[in-house]
Amino acid sequence: MAKLTRAERAVIEQLLAHGVFTGTKTEEMKAGAIAARDAYQRPEGQRRINGWFKQVFGRTPLSFQDNWVWLMGSDQLSSTEITVLLATLKAVINTPAAQGVEADRVIEARPVIASVQTAAPGLSDKQVGKLIDELFVQRFQLLTPDNPVDAEPTAASQVVDEYWDVSVDFVAVAQLLVQAMKASLQAPPATVTAQQQVNAYLLKHRVMDSSAGPLWTTLQQLKSQISAAWQPLQRFYLEVGDDYAALLDADRRELTSRQYFVALPVARSLASGLPDAALGTRIRQLARQLYPQANVNQSLVKDELRLNGLATLEHGSWVATPLAKRFAITLEDDDVGE
Repeated sequence: MAKLTRAERAVIEQLLAHGVFTGTKTEEMKAGAIAARDAYQRPEGQRRINGWFKQVFGRTPLSFQDNWVWLMGSDQLSSTEITVLLATLKAVINTPAAQGVEADRVIEARPVIASVQTAAPGLSDKQVGKLIDELFVQRFQLLTPDNPVDAEPTAASQVVDEYWDVSVDFVAVAQLLVQAMKASLQAPPATVTAQQQVNAYLLKHRVMDSSAGPLWTTLQQLKSQISAAWQPLQRFYLEVGDDYAALLDADRRELTSRQYFVALPVARSLASGLPDAALGTRIRQLARQLYPQANVNQSLVKDELRLNGLATLEHGSWVATPLAKRFAITLEDDDVGE
């Protein structure tokens, strides 16, 4: 495999982390971001980037004009998320801001959330807003929160209106996302090898054990080749134990949050499995033991379980992975209750 430049690695990492890479340059961009877009636009750069994806996963990102989209990975979309995604795309595209009619490209959040809720009546407006934030603000980075400095809550509502800045690439990326979702409904190409299936599994779950069936056998047989496939990116590293394998991220933040330290004992307490409905109670119990004077966000603890490969949600129950046994938590007396 050809050696990747730093700029080319940045393009790949953006796609793996957020699912979207746009070629648009702005005045606020740092030199590294501009270099990544220059690399993306060069035929040689595109050849090497696509070559890495093709070798590792057996397929390449979907491209349209100066944009790429990649929907494989740890954040595969659920049916509810797809509903919210499509409804949000429709609602935002129909606004003057997305069409470039208004110079400031700012839209109010409430009408969009209300429109999306009609397509997902089973969700509250708060749930819809949270999903839109997860998909469009954090993941795809097509909307940016923009609360005007002069926005004050009225005496009647006591609520500050929320606004979003709409990316200049919104419409083009929207077309790509729809194409990508259509493509994802098709059967995987017959040319995808067992090794590439293992890579896709690791990218999505970050951890693997014997429950993966034939893929676990493939990983054990080809662990050297699989490890080598990730090395050009200089980011992810394969660790293989007797009963687990983990795709470790060298650029992950230092894990020092309360949520992470609660997630560890939660994972180790799951035994043969715990129903999803009971997980919140378990988190509260262990959080009180570790931090009796602090509030610990349950949703963030769930994120730590999933993102660090400590537990998986299978058929409605949370099950610890073998990776959870790799860690132990020890708190100094001064830390307890902080």
